[in-house]
Amino acid sequence: MKRTYRALTGSAIVLSIIIVAAVCWHSLEEIHYLKSFYPSQFSVEEAFYASAVELVKIIIISLPFFLIIGTGLYVLRHITRES
Repeated sequence: MKRTYRALTGSAIVLSIIIVAAVCWHSLEEIHYLKSFYPSQFSVEEAFYASAVELVKIIIISLPFFLIIGTGLYVLRHITRES
């Protein structure tokens, strides 16, 4: 039974990391798209604000997945100690 918990917890952690990476990649592509779409009008200050908005979006979307990763690591630690 402990093996099943380890496998499920490990797969949840890996899936969460993949989702967070995909969200980060999407935000990076969105900033790049904005830069290419408005080349002459997109100033450094506007790029900074766009990056800040994307960072907030990443934090909000990724927070539940970071919680899953932390909980999963906690569970794996205690399952390993009991073995």
